[in-house]
Amino acid sequence: MSGLGVLLKKELKEQLRSYRLLIVCAVFILFGLATPLLVKYLPELIKVAGEDVKIQMPAPTAVQALQEYADSMIQIGVLVAVLVTMGAIARERELGTAAMTLTKPVGRGTFIVAKLLAASTTFAIAIAAGAVACYFYTIILFGEANAAGFLASNLLMVLFFAVCLSITLLCSSFFKSQLAAGGVALVIIVVLALISAIPWIGPYMPGKLTGWGMALVAGSSGSAWRSFGVSLALIILCVVLSWQTLQRQEV
Repeated sequence: MSGLGVLLKKELKEQLRSYRLLIVCAVFILFGLATPLLVKYLPELIKVAGEDVKIQMPAPTAVQALQEYADSMIQIGVLVAVLVTMGAIARERELGTAAMTLTKPVGRGTFIVAKLLAASTTFAIAIAAGAVACYFYTIILFGEANAAGFLASNLLMVLFFAVCLSITLLCSSFFKSQLAAGGVALVIIVVLALISAIPWIGPYMPGKLTGWGMALVAGSSGSAWRSFGVSLALIILCVVLSWQTLQRQEV
């Protein structure tokens, strides 16, 4: 991993210069502010829209607001992760900047790891910003909320997005087209989500991390350590496959 620090610094600067960090943070903060507001006033809006029709809805709670935020961010965050990462390698190969970087004394594995760490850092910062916005706005609207459970939920979200980023990086190393890389990555992530619904294999899928996080927000003691372990293994596998793919290709 010679040169990892230098490459990581370069990639982090690129996250700033390309406004990826700003864009991802803006998306998470927007949903962090909007979700508690929507949960709080949606029942009232439905009543107004229904006019004389009586619709019985339970009173919204802080737990519901925090869970809805996590659910919304998983759905929109996957798309954002694919969009901001699908050209990480494919575009550099197209422009020739990957070849320039790899002529220096750095390995292709280091090149991959630096990109994954930089992208994961961007999402970790964005998740933290969105979580803070959501949590404090939830307190304002609903009162006390489960801080420890919400923190754990967001840490699990970081791991989930790291899986999505590593899959997209793998596709970006395999395809020369950014669109092809993004499309295939999105299909793989959706397929993994669908497999999560299968009882005998679902507990091992990364998608179970989100369910575990929501359970922690609600104060449940359930866990999904098998999913946690498989997620880490998937990240490592994607990095190794990306490295092997680049080893066999001209950049």
